[in-house]
Amino acid sequence: MNLVKDRRGFSLLEVLLAMCLLSVAMMALASLQSRGIRANDLANRTTQALNLTQIKMEEYIHRSRTETFAEGTTNDPENPINSTETGAGNFYRSWRFQDDTPVPNAQTITVTVTWNDIMGQHDVILNNIITFDSH
Repeated sequence: MNLVKDRRGFSLLEVLLAMCLLSVAMMALASLQSRGIRANDLANRTTQALNLTQIKMEEYIHRSRTETFAEGTTNDPENPINSTETGAGNFYRSWRFQDDTPVPNAQTITVTVTWNDIMGQHDVILNNIITFDSH
């Protein structure tokens, strides 16, 4: 009885082919992971930018009960704004008031936060309308 002939294994060609297929699959997974990290970073920065727009918008909505605002655009004097302790931000915030828009005795407030990253420039824009009593 010859036991050597009864044993079966993988040839060198089969092992090399399996390693090639495995390496292609691993490269695809690495690419997906990189895209996932970039998407997560964009979502994080978008959330930070939205928070910055909401903070400024709420400030003006609260103040609109007692005062009106001059028409025009203003850049935040604190630009660039780092919204985290790590300094991962560099957001630029501005706001604009438009009189009698969309109706008389109203002001439209537009708060914009802009930032740049490796994917390009991004903006978050928040609009609100404040109406005033005409006496």
